[in-house]
Amino acid sequence: MPYVRRDAEGRIVALFEQPEADADEWLAAGDHQLREFIGDDSSPEGYLELSDLELVRVVEDLIHLLIDKNLILITELPVEAQRKLTARRSARERLREGGAPGFSLSEEELL
Repeated sequence: MPYVRRDAEGRIVALFEQPEADADEWLAAGDHQLREFIGDDSSPEGYLELSDLELVRVVEDLIHLLIDKNLILITELPVEAQRKLTARRSARERLREGGAPGFSLSEEELL
C-alpha cells in the first residue's frame, strides 16, 4: 500500500507510491488511519481505491512473468512503460539487497 506523509499532529496529509524524503512510513491497505484519510472504504468505490495500488503490483509482476517466459519482449511495450518497469524492478532489487528506502535512481532509470 502507500507511503504516507503526516502533519505535525500525526494526521495523514498525503499518499505516495514510493517513499519520499518526508514520507517513508508504509501502511497496509486495511490500516484504519489510511481508510479514514481516503474516505469511506465500505463502499465499492472505497474498496477499489484502496486496492488499486495492490493491483498495480499484480499487473507489474504479471508483465515481468510474461517477459521472463519470453511470451512478450519488453521492447514491445511503449518506451515509457519500459522505463517505469525497469526503474521499479531496479528499486525492488536494491531494497531486497538491503538498500535504504531513500535510495536514488540513476538519471537513465528516471527518464
